[in-house]
Amino acid sequence: MIPSKIWAGLAVLTLLACTDEKPIELPEFSRVFPNLPLPPNASVVSRTGSADALQLTLMSRVKAADVEAYYRSVLTRNGWRLVNDQRQRDGGVALLAELKGQPLWVRIQSTDDSIATIVELSGAVLPDSTKPAKASS
Repeated sequence: MIPSKIWAGLAVLTLLACTDEKPIELPEFSRVFPNLPLPPNASVVSRTGSADALQLTLMSRVKAADVEAYYRSVLTRNGWRLVNDQRQRDGGVALLAELKGQPLWVRIQSTDDSIATIVELSGAVLPDSTKPAKASS
């Protein structure tokens, strides 16, 4: 009985491996975030994305108000331009900044216990203006 379960498991794994769907190739980190300001004392929680965008979720033991002040300071100098700064209904802050046209979305939210701060950094790949546009079909 056990060998038949092993064979059945191997058959399922083989079928899963033979699907035509390829995993999504995430863009190069440096293309999406060429100059990424990280919050103080941050650790990576997760990384997700699509073919043309990435989102990095970080946790910092620094209070949310201090992280907000840090990003407002960093995103207004050294070529950064703070495009939008908005307080959200849940108490979080959403910032949109650009560096040489490269967008960076920053969402800052205190954890429920207010001990740490969650920071979501999102960026997108800009189209390469040196390449000819693809014809639509």
